[in-house]
Amino acid sequence: MANMDKLILWGAAAVMAAVGSLSVWKISQEPTIDPEIAKAAEELTRISNDPVVQNPPPPVQWGKRPDVLLGPVRPANDWAGFVATKAVGIPVPPVPKEYFFLPVPVPGEAKADLDKMVVTWTLAKRSVNLKDCMIRKDAPPTGFIIQRQCEDGPVEVIGKVGPKETSFTDLSTEPRLTYRYWVVLTGNESDPDSYPPVAKAVTKGLPLSVEARTPAATRMKLIGGAKDNGILRAETYDRAQKKWVGKLVQTAPGRAIGSSGWTLKGLRFDNFTLVADVTDDEGVDRVLTTKD
Repeated sequence: MANMDKLILWGAAAVMAAVGSLSVWKISQEPTIDPEIAKAAEELTRISNDPVVQNPPPPVQWGKRPDVLLGPVRPANDWAGFVATKAVGIPVPPVPKEYFFLPVPVPGEAKADLDKMVVTWTLAKRSVNLKDCMIRKDAPPTGFIIQRQCEDGPVEVIGKVGPKETSFTDLSTEPRLTYRYWVVLTGNESDPDSYPPVAKAVTKGLPLSVEARTPAATRMKLIGGAKDNGILRAETYDRAQKKWVGKLVQTAPGRAIGSSGWTLKGLRFDNFTLVADVTDDEGVDRVLTTKD
């Protein structure tokens, strides 16, 4: 009986050894899982079960000026997706441009004679407030406008001349009148309030004026006579013929000398020379003698 028990025990031990060997062989045949892959799978499972939804950041508001550049790009932090971003511009100074400016006409003088009035002027560079982006250039005029006022009458435009002219001749004046003249320049220049520069049509002038009085178109000469009667030669300037045209007029003291606008006030002798006291057509007292 003792031998039988020993055989049973040895048999059980052999079976257990065989089962253990089989288990070890099965385990060796199963594939091994990479620890990194296992970690990634575990992280994916955690994120999938996370109830928090991350919203994308709002769009960046880009600047509209062409001369503004964005700052350097920096790497975002982990929490950048939860922060609203804003583009910060770095101002760039504008590139200097050429701006054209017109001069101004400066009236010179007005000279009158029996045929005409001549007005002259010069050009002067005017003061302009330049910005850093402006390079000043001279703009050429396109013409000049001449304005005139006769005595206390209205100011009116009487003529226009080309850009190279520096004088104007007025042929419409009348004798014994005062005329005042202004000169205005026309042309195109840059608008100082624009960038880049934009040309615009303008007129430039100064409040300065020049004036002159035209001479009288009549003159008188004493020819002869006595204390109560005088003979004079009244001459009138003919602009069409450009010469003086005269005629003899006989009159007495205190009376007009024809239609000349002159008046004979009196006649007298001075050392046997006849002297006439007269008033001219402008109301100025004059003295005439037969020696003149």
